[in-house]
Amino acid sequence: MKKQTYEAGLEELTAIIASIENGELTLEATLKAYEKGAALSQRLAAMLSEGKGRILKLQEDGTKTAFEEGEEA
Repeated sequence: MKKQTYEAGLEELTAIIASIENGELTLEATLKAYEKGAALSQRLAAMLSEGKGRILKLQEDGTKTAFEEGEEA
């Protein structure tokens, strides 16, 4: 199974939230959607944390980021 990108995960989470908020799901479907969304939210948070760690590691190694050099990303 291919690893989901952050952007695709965020899009999926947004769709889950919208389906819960529209109020048309049954209670059981709402609970399942909530569980799926909570797990997805944790994975997305982990992805952000990993990315932050990679950036901090690069900065510790003395590598400047594009932002520090005044370049656009």
